[in-house]
Amino acid sequence: MPSSPLLDRLERRFHWLALPGLIRFVALFNALVFLLHLIAPGYESVLELDRHAIFQGQLWRLMTWIFIPETFQPFWIFFALLFLWFLGDGLEASLGAFRTTLFYLTGMIACTSVALIFGGYGANTFLNLSLLYAFATLHPDYQVLFFFIIPMRIGWLALLSCLLTAIGTLGQPMSAKIALLVTLANYLLFFGSSLLAHYRSFGRLRSSSSRPSRKIKLPLLEQKTLHQPSSFHHCARCHQTEKTAPHLEFRVAADGKEYCWEHLP
Repeated sequence: MPSSPLLDRLERRFHWLALPGLIRFVALFNALVFLLHLIAPGYESVLELDRHAIFQGQLWRLMTWIFIPETFQPFWIFFALLFLWFLGDGLEASLGAFRTTLFYLTGMIACTSVALIFGGYGANTFLNLSLLYAFATLHPDYQVLFFFIIPMRIGWLALLSCLLTAIGTLGQPMSAKIALLVTLANYLLFFGSSLLAHYRSFGRLRSSSSRPSRKIKLPLLEQKTLHQPSSFHHCARCHQTEKTAPHLEFRVAADGKEYCWEHLP
């Protein structure tokens, strides 16, 4: 992420708000909720982002929805949480704890606001996907194994995920569409300038590579000087050398200069 004066000022003033390892804690609580689901199926319903329950005073739902796993399949949840952990560590290593925390919290607040207005639907999925988009922007060439077999750059994986998610929300309630839009807006708020800079640098690279190469023409005198073979002897008066006049003999005079035999003082 390129340096932002606003983010720099916020970090200097509110650096104490940084939560190192925030995404790790989110992944651990996801694992805990999964274990509680195995013990008491349906338990996670008390954590969901339900606006009617929130308006009735269940304010913990404003935060606990981020701890609900995206899947409860025992095989997939391990890899899902491991990948979430990996994304969080990668973002924190690149952005720092403050900016990672700020990015995640603003996305969380945006999704919560949508749920309070339109109802909550899959907000945790969209929020976690924004972490993937952010990581892919910072490290687009990082390779992962798609379906554990196919090597794929994470930049392409993020584009594919965004496309499939957008298609999947077409048949979902309005809250899902708006939640996707606000998470994308939060992503662009933090990484839009980085994308624009990357696009501009790529355009300049393409334009420079498409230009025909130009040959630099040197003046005739300079060309002769460049291609003239170096000589060991040089007459200070007639400027002859052993290359131009092989029959001449050269001597160093008392004045310290070298002359050919004909012009030797």
